[in-house]
Amino acid sequence: MVEVFFAPAEVNITDPSKWYQPDQSLVVRLERVIEGSRILDGVDEGDIVAVKTHFGDRGTTKMLRSLFIRKIVEILRKRGARVFVTETTGLGIIRDRCTAVGRLEIAEENGFTSQTVGAPIIIADGLRGFDGVRVDVEGKHLKAVHVAKAIAEADFVVAVTHFKLHMRGGIGGAMKNIGVGCVTKTTKFDIHLPSPPEIDKTACSKCNKCIEVCPSDAIINYEIDISKCVKCLGCLEVCGENAVKTGPWLDGDDIAERIVEATKGVMKVVGIDNFAFINFAVDITPHCDCHPYSSVQQVPDIGIFASKDIVAVDSSSMQAYLEKEKISGALIDEDFWEWTSPERQIGYAEELGLGRREFRLREVM
Repeated sequence: MVEVFFAPAEVNITDPSKWYQPDQSLVVRLERVIEGSRILDGVDEGDIVAVKTHFGDRGTTKMLRSLFIRKIVEILRKRGARVFVTETTGLGIIRDRCTAVGRLEIAEENGFTSQTVGAPIIIADGLRGFDGVRVDVEGKHLKAVHVAKAIAEADFVVAVTHFKLHMRGGIGGAMKNIGVGCVTKTTKFDIHLPSPPEIDKTACSKCNKCIEVCPSDAIINYEIDISKCVKCLGCLEVCGENAVKTGPWLDGDDIAERIVEATKGVMKVVGIDNFAFINFAVDITPHCDCHPYSSVQQVPDIGIFASKDIVAVDSSSMQAYLEKEKISGALIDEDFWEWTSPERQIGYAEELGLGRREFRLREVM
């Protein structure tokens, strides 16, 4: 059975005379979880290691704190690794989070800089989000995955995930961090939408905004040449007439399985043994950190889960969440999960051989 190491977030402060207790810090417990789990034993001196996290969007307030990332970077550097902290651009063209420049500006506003995390910050899929490596997966939904180039070229990846819920996939755990967060715009589109965009000529005003924004010159005579389209959604963003059409945004089993197939592609190119997974089940919101706000927590903070197994780390995080009593004002799981499939993410990943859902939890204090 797969081992998952766990450090609780709960702090014992019942004795007011013992207010100075540095060992109670979750940062200290993070270090102990990493040491106890030995998840970084595969990192050799000189390895280039990507620490993949999420910087949040402008207005997000419950993303991970930078001091957690800094501690992980410090531990990796003690092993002689060459470390960079990384994220990818968002789906789209015109918003700040959709370019490397804007991504870095938002990261800085949210407290992530090379100084605060102790390593260079690199946007893994390039300036506009198209720098990737094509990997064949021959999945049920995705035939190929475009893995962000800096991820594909890394020797080792540490997935540092703010575990939370997800409005379409059910949960945003390590698989979402890898499957969605380590791919280019093209695969992000394929995960979220079933078919390429089309232009409804009856609604088109021929303003040419879509032609001007298209990065691949795929729009000719107000028609989209699918062979050239890179699926960035820029045309939809700038169209004021609602003439650019896509299929309905996916949810439930559809998006859950696509997330897993994309995860498989990322792990295939880097190597399944060259990953370590750390889930922070704290500040658990009912939505992803790509939202420009943060809703109330669903449950009290749980703690940190660490494993070499991506399926087990998400399975253990979700089980712990389900066992917690909800905070007043939280979204009811039964309503939320009517249209999402957190169980399918975990089950399908096990079917594809990415890991095992059954785990043995080992607590580290």
